[in-house]
Amino acid sequence: MRTQIKQWIVARKVTIVCGLGSALLLWALTIAYVRSGNDQVLRMSAGTEGTRRHEVATFLTELAAKSKLHIHLESSEGSEDSLNKLKSGQLDLAIVSNGVIVPDDNNVKVLAATQTEFVHFLVRKKLIVGGAPMSEILRGKRVNLGVKGSMEWLLAQELLSFTRIKLPSESQPGDIRTTEYGKADLISKAHAIIRAETAAKSAMIEEMPDCLVVLAAMPSHVVQLLVEAVEYQLMPLPVSRAFLMNTLQVENGKTAVLDHAFLERGTIPANSYFLNQGYPATDFETISVRMLVVARKDLSDSTVRMLMKTLFEGEYARRITTKSPREVTSPYELHPAAVAYLDRDKPLLVQELLESFTKGFSIFGALSALLLSIYGLLKRKKIRKPSDYYAEIRKVEMIARGSETDQHAPIHPRELMKYLDDRLVKLRCELIEDICNGRIKADQVIANILTLLKDARANLPYSDADLSTNGKFKPHIPDWTRLTA
Repeated sequence: MRTQIKQWIVARKVTIVCGLGSALLLWALTIAYVRSGNDQVLRMSAGTEGTRRHEVATFLTELAAKSKLHIHLESSEGSEDSLNKLKSGQLDLAIVSNGVIVPDDNNVKVLAATQTEFVHFLVRKKLIVGGAPMSEILRGKRVNLGVKGSMEWLLAQELLSFTRIKLPSESQPGDIRTTEYGKADLISKAHAIIRAETAAKSAMIEEMPDCLVVLAAMPSHVVQLLVEAVEYQLMPLPVSRAFLMNTLQVENGKTAVLDHAFLERGTIPANSYFLNQGYPATDFETISVRMLVVARKDLSDSTVRMLMKTLFEGEYARRITTKSPREVTSPYELHPAAVAYLDRDKPLLVQELLESFTKGFSIFGALSALLLSIYGLLKRKKIRKPSDYYAEIRKVEMIARGSETDQHAPIHPRELMKYLDDRLVKLRCELIEDICNGRIKADQVIANILTLLKDARANLPYSDADLSTNGKFKPHIPDWTRLTA
């Protein structure tokens, strides 16, 4: 029985192996299909809740869910905080401000550029005095810098320092007093002031900062609430152009840096906000910051393609006006899968031909350079120098004197004389050729070589009297004093 089973297995081993292989392949395809059917879960942050940026991120998550791409939106302190969480793996995606650079950010890749946010410099109405510089207006006042880790915090510090306002530190009090309220805190305080009774409202307003730096898209819900609650006024930034031109920030590799080269000039249009009437009355020049959608480097290509499709196609692209990351300079490289998506409309045949032509042209250029180098080397070796002629003439004379030997030279004395004479004649022909081709130009050098050639031929022992009995030549010492150059 066992023998029959073995024979049956041996006779059908190919069929059995093919069946097992098919079963394994079907199992792998089934697992892949089941996994592809599951929603992908990504962790994303767009700062604090209640802001325009957070609303845009919420809108993106709703549209991505239709493509079975689930995004869990988390809160963060701002761009610096989001970037640090992204590079450490706590987040997969983030909407951050362009220009914020954190140390060791190689894991951060950009996918797209979205809306623009503007710097709102809000000051209490009673503090604004016509013509007074910003440093005088804010000296001794409370200035809100925003939460540490946010774009406002970085931007406010650099902007105030640029206007010659000394910030407080552990060693000195500074020109101003700082607060660090986030947008969520400001929204809560503004709502509380609006709802408060008249008696308590004045005290709550007095507790608010005298000046705030708010970075927000237009129109900003936060700014509108603050204008209504405390009657802040927007103050123009006449130093914005000079501030943007100051692009010499130094990266120390330890802390976040705000690179001014990635910031832009912006304008807050007149009547953007409302307080009894349209406000401000005129356009205000300010600083604007483009928002970037960034992702981790190891995010899968399929996930990035789904994100790119959501960002650049359909409802999101129509409402937010997404820009290609190639159109907006940023400190981060493009994700490879984002590049593949942006190049999706290029004809494959043309792209392959261009790549083949580029590679072929590169190979041809390399081979051409190699051949030219070899040709130049051989040509340099072939060209005789004056010293080569001197050495050859001396060698011929040393052979004639018997001081040197030549394995190619004849043994018989008279044949040897003929061989050496032909050698000197050939050397003279080569000299003439070098002179005609311009390889040897100095007249004195040419005259010296010709004179030595003539003397060498004249000193060759052609007569029997010059020949010795033992087959060697009597020594003839040429006059080398003729060589003066």
